[in-house]
Amino acid sequence: MPHTFIHENAIWIYLIIATSLGVILTAVFSLSHGINDIFPYFFLVPVLLTAYAFPRRGILITIALGWVYIVLVYVFGTFSVRIIAVYTAWFFIFVSLGIVISHFAESSRASKTQLELLKREAFQQIEHNMEQLLILNDKIRNPLQAILLDTATLDDKTSALISDQVKIIEKIIDTLDERYLESEKVRKFLREHYGFGKK
Repeated sequence: MPHTFIHENAIWIYLIIATSLGVILTAVFSLSHGINDIFPYFFLVPVLLTAYAFPRRGILITIALGWVYIVLVYVFGTFSVRIIAVYTAWFFIFVSLGIVISHFAESSRASKTQLELLKREAFQQIEHNMEQLLILNDKIRNPLQAILLDTATLDDKTSALISDQVKIIEKIIDTLDERYLESEKVRKFLREHYGFGKK
C-alpha cells in the first residue's frame, strides 16, 4: 500500500512538472510572438492538477505558478496597461481556482477516509456479532440435550411433545449455523480482496 501511494504521487509530480514546463515554454513562445490571448488558459492545467493531487500544498504551488506566469508576462510580454491588467486578473483567477479545487479535493479525501473507517468498524462489529452467534448456538444446544434427558422421567405424551419442540429449536439452530457458514465465506472474501479484518 505505501509503495503504491509513493508510486502514484511520483506519477502526479512528473505530470505536474511536465505540464508546467510545457506551459512555461508555450507562454514564452506566445509572448515572444505577440500571441496574448490563448496561453493563459494553458496555465489552468498544472494549476488544476496540482490542486487536485496535492490539496494541502496545492495552494502554495498554485501561487508559485501564478508568480511564474506574472514574471513571464513582464519579461517577455508587451507593456500595455490593458494587457498587464488582464494578466494580473489571470493571476488571481489561477490562485482562486487553486484554493477552490484544493478545498474540494481535501474535503473529498477526508470523506473517503471517514467512509473507509466506518466500513472497517462495521466489519469488525459484524465479526464480533458472528462470533457471539456461534457461542450462543453452542450454549443453546447444551441445555436442549439436558432437557431431552430429563424427559425420560415424564409420561410418553409430554415427553414426545417436549422432544418435538426441542427438535424444532435444533432445526432453527442448524439454520443459524448454515447462515453462519455462508457469512463466513463472505467475510473471508472481504478479508482477501478488501483487507477488512486485517491489522
